[in-house]
Amino acid sequence: MLLKQPIVNISELRRIVDALLTHVEKVHGPEFRLENDYYLYLDSNVMYDVGKTINKVEETGSLGDDWEFLLNMKDENIKEDGPSLMLIHAAPLLRYIGEKVGA
Repeated sequence: MLLKQPIVNISELRRIVDALLTHVEKVHGPEFRLENDYYLYLDSNVMYDVGKTINKVEETGSLGDDWEFLLNMKDENIKEDGPSLMLIHAAPLLRYIGEKVGA
């Protein structure tokens, strides 16, 4: 049963994402080539409000840029500064890999 307003346990999410990435490595190997770069980007105030009409998507994101941003994060920065917003760069990559490997 899907909850209307689920509460996400971060430790459980970490465990699940790690298990999914382990599976991707097992079936696909340790590296993944990005065959596409650009994707349509929706602002969060539109993305999470399904009642809004989207007339035109004016922004694009880049998987290559997302990967570069994440690679530039050093462990000490992550632990000290807590840049949780950088998750917005991991999400498109995870989706892309999931769609390509799962297809």
